[in-house]
Amino acid sequence: MSSRQQLTTATVAEVFAEEITSRSGVVLDTVQDGTRLFTRSILPSVREVLPDDKLQGGVALRGTESEVWLHPYVFRIVCSNGAIMAHALQTQHLTELDQQDPDDADAALREAIQACCVAEAFATSVREFRTATETQADLALNLSSVFSRLRLPNGSDLLRHILDQFFAEPDRSRFGLTNAITSVARDTRDPEVRWRLEELGGAVAAGRISPPPALDARVRKSRRRHVAVA
Repeated sequence: MSSRQQLTTATVAEVFAEEITSRSGVVLDTVQDGTRLFTRSILPSVREVLPDDKLQGGVALRGTESEVWLHPYVFRIVCSNGAIMAHALQTQHLTELDQQDPDDADAALREAIQACCVAEAFATSVREFRTATETQADLALNLSSVFSRLRLPNGSDLLRHILDQFFAEPDRSRFGLTNAITSVARDTRDPEVRWRLEELGGAVAAGRISPPPALDARVRKSRRRHVAVA
C-alpha cells in the first residue's frame, strides 16, 4: 500500500493542472468548496467554426473526493463562452477513488485526463458545432420542458435570460441557441448550475436534445390534418 494520502479535491485539481500544462494548455478557472471541484481548461488547438469565429478545445472536470467526471470542452474565443461535451466518446467517469490505493487513483485520473485531450475529441466537437451553424434551432421554443427536467434553481429566470439572448440576435441556428445558453452560463455564479447549463449548451450544439414527445405528437397530428385537407 502506498504511503501517499488519498486523493482530495485539492490534489485532483493539482493533477489536472499538471496534465494540462504538460500539453501546453491553460487552466481557465477552478472552483472548490471543500467537497466539490469544478475546473476547466483550454489546449493549444484552435479551429474556425465561422469566419473570424474560432473555437478552442479543452477539458472540463467536475469531482468530489470519490468521483470525477471529465469531458471534452469547447471554448468560443470571441465571447469567452464554454460548452461541455458530456455526450462525447472521450467522456470519463471515475468512481470510488477514495477506496483505491492513492498511486492507482492518481494513475487512473491522469489516464482519464489524457483520454479527453486527444485530438479527435476536439475535431468531433468542431464538426458538431459547424453542423449546428447550419441547423435551425427548433428547440428554442421548447426549452421550458428541458428546464423542467433539469430542475435548476431559478430555472424560469434562467430560461427567460436564455430566450432573451437568443431572440436578441439574428442567428436562429443551433449554434445561436448554444451561444445564448453558454453566455448565461458564463455569468452564473452557482458552479453547479453553470456546469449544467454548459452541458446543455454542448448537447444543443451536438443535436443531442429532441423536442418533447408531446410536441412530436402535435406535429404529427397537424401534418395528418394538412394531408387530409390537401
